[in-house]
Amino acid sequence: MQIRVYDEGAVQDCLFVLGWGNRCRHRTVQWLIDQLTTAYRVHAVELPTHITDYRREWVGPVQEYAADLGRFDLLGHSAGGLTAAHLDADGIGNRVYLSPWWDSDFPVPGPVLDAIASLPITKPFIPIDTLDADAIGDLATAQQLAEAPSSVSPAFLRTVFRAQRSLPPARDTAAAFCSLTDTVVDPRAVGERLPADRIRLYDGGHELFSSSGREDTAETVIDTLQHGPDAL
Repeated sequence: MQIRVYDEGAVQDCLFVLGWGNRCRHRTVQWLIDQLTTAYRVHAVELPTHITDYRREWVGPVQEYAADLGRFDLLGHSAGGLTAAHLDADGIGNRVYLSPWWDSDFPVPGPVLDAIASLPITKPFIPIDTLDADAIGDLATAQQLAEAPSSVSPAFLRTVFRAQRSLPPARDTAAAFCSLTDTVVDPRAVGERLPADRIRLYDGGHELFSSSGREDTAETVIDTLQHGPDAL
């Protein structure tokens, strides 16, 4: 896990947990970080890609880092939104989730997926072919798409399913942004966890920051981080 700090002199801290495969070097990720640094000192977390235990490899290290931050607002995208939803630190203020990976809309029936996930295999070999520009966003770069994960292991699926099925109740300070046309995660899971007045829809792909409508929404994301769901 890598954590990069962007400090342009802001006094507030934002812990930004990136999505699965997102890296700060990706141009669209850096665009969002640049917007955030107008209001925050940003701590950007790059999650490891192939894991077998979400608590040990995702939640635990982020929680340990967060313990030293004091008061901060929390932003999580996709797998980062799944990780962030499990965080329980005294310093967390407002929570904003971008297309959180709280469930998936796989074309394979659930019992079949559970059977695959039960296999004692940690090597990634199950192909992932949905992380293209149509799914991610029309501004996704060639580098970003080339570096996207291309396969997963049964152990990875197993621990992600456990993380999704053990989500704690959503906090009162939580809000989410999502697209109803998301084909990477299931936006219905957002509606099941948060009331409609704490959800803001946008037009675009799975990554708001890789979608051409991002300029219209980024300011609202920052306002919601600073002031809570009432800013929606």
